[in-house]
Amino acid sequence: MKPRAALFSIILLAIVLISCKGKNEIKPCYISFKSTTGLVAASLDRLPEDAEKYKTVPTANGEVNVTCTDGYRILYNNSKNAPFVNLKVELSEEKSYNLDKKKLLENLFFLNSHSTGMESKNLIELKFNGYTVYGINRASIETGSTLGTFIMFPGNNTTVYFYFNNMKPEYRNFTSFSDYKKQRDRFINEYTKYLNTCKDK
Repeated sequence: MKPRAALFSIILLAIVLISCKGKNEIKPCYISFKSTTGLVAASLDRLPEDAEKYKTVPTANGEVNVTCTDGYRILYNNSKNAPFVNLKVELSEEKSYNLDKKKLLENLFFLNSHSTGMESKNLIELKFNGYTVYGINRASIETGSTLGTFIMFPGNNTTVYFYFNNMKPEYRNFTSFSDYKKQRDRFINEYTKYLNTCKDK
């Protein structure tokens, strides 16, 4: 092969590899949100490279697999250094994304129907800044370690999970159930507003 042709082949291969890599990684916008009212973002935790590329979740039809080729977790701590929000962002295989979304919604419905003291028998649907967020919520702050579990499907084969933690009264950043919901909605609103302004997604 002539040197010029060989160089062209190497450049072409590099472009293909970079392109593939970009498709198989979570876009920076989903994991770079820092400026949120009353909370401080902790450092990123990434799913180990040797982790299974799927996870198993329970549904009314039994346990099902959901693909997960990449993932991050970010905790958002309150002024007492207690984690109020546990944000997880996971990447599905492109061909499985639509089916994964269906399975995850079925999982939420299953969890809700098999839990006591929940706010609604149906999934809660919230809309912020053009995004729809689905979830389940407890009816009181007096029980449970997790008050709310919400998921969002922004595209790019990506799923965003919002877990809102309950805490002992001395560590809480909310004073009542309505205050918790106000802070929950504020966080999701600020996160989705950030996504709309972020260019790298």
